[in-house]
Amino acid sequence: MKKLILVAVLLLVFFASCKVEFSPNAEWKDVPVVWCVLDQGDDTTWVRVQRCYLGEDNLYGYMQETDSVNYPQGSITVTLEKWKANKGTDNVLSLDPEATAPIDALTCECMLRTDKDTGLFAGGQQPVYFVRTANWLEIDCMYKLVICNAATGDTIATAFTQLVGLKYDRGLGDADLTTLEQPNVNVPRYRMFRFEGNPAMCKIRWKTLERGRYYQPMVRFFYYHQYQDANGQYHSDTSQRYSIDVPVPGVRRTTTVTELSSDLYESTFLSGIANAIRERGDNEKKGFCDTVDIFMTVCNEDLSAYMFSTEPLNTIVQDRVTYTNINDGKGVGVFAARRAHFRYRIPTNAESGPGTYHQKIADLNVGF
Repeated sequence: MKKLILVAVLLLVFFASCKVEFSPNAEWKDVPVVWCVLDQGDDTTWVRVQRCYLGEDNLYGYMQETDSVNYPQGSITVTLEKWKANKGTDNVLSLDPEATAPIDALTCECMLRTDKDTGLFAGGQQPVYFVRTANWLEIDCMYKLVICNAATGDTIATAFTQLVGLKYDRGLGDADLTTLEQPNVNVPRYRMFRFEGNPAMCKIRWKTLERGRYYQPMVRFFYYHQYQDANGQYHSDTSQRYSIDVPVPGVRRTTTVTELSSDLYESTFLSGIANAIRERGDNEKKGFCDTVDIFMTVCNEDLSAYMFSTEPLNTIVQDRVTYTNINDGKGVGVFAARRAHFRYRIPTNAESGPGTYHQKIADLNVGF
């Protein structure tokens, strides 16, 4: 027993005399934070490049330091390269193994913007990089983003991505109506935006696009303010049109299917209109259009994976690896592609009377 007590005392003295130096801060590394989304319907491509920061003081203080968050203007170069590619299964592209250099390259310019929303991170002038890509992006090529240290020429971030969409689409404005199958003005059975069934819903059905992974439909409802003439009659003031966007549940394409659909319930559509108008405090007398616009935004696998990895989880287990395709995991962020300019104008049911589309809008009691 005496020996055990002696050993315990010696161990206590030994550990009490130990002094361990420990720092929670690792060695500083230049880790870029990159965000860039290509869209062949846009005339300009924008690139946001920030930097990770590290320090021994309160990290909230570093967030307010511009040099901690942003690369100083002129300290980096941002280049967008176009590479020859081969098409494989499900139209997914891969780099042409014989390509040793890009087909073409564009150098981005730096713009200092001051329109950043207020928040925890440093405000003031924010460097943003841009380049005009109208008629330059081709759907059968791959694209590489290259970010270099301007002083040394060292590459600090790279990433590849590929476009989504039709090979021959109209870009801005009305899209090729073969993409949207229901509602569709060219198909008598589906030419109208209407709600059917119990519960009432409108099925939106479309053909998939090359390399399109996640699809987000949206219905835009239009209305006008009205004025009263000398005879007491109401007329719409068409000089200004107001709109309300009602999102439709998005769909992730996980197989090689060529057709997808999503359902918009009438109750969701009507409540979306009523809530938006109440939030605006719009108490004017109103009239609405007998058409709606259906928009379809589509993104590729890179953006879909990034969105999925950053959205909230509805489970107790919250650990999840955030997706990034920047520099093989050495940077963070995403270089991806989407199509956001598919628009279809669809007529609604113009009938008046009990139970009709017009009456249900009027019954919302928000001025129609």
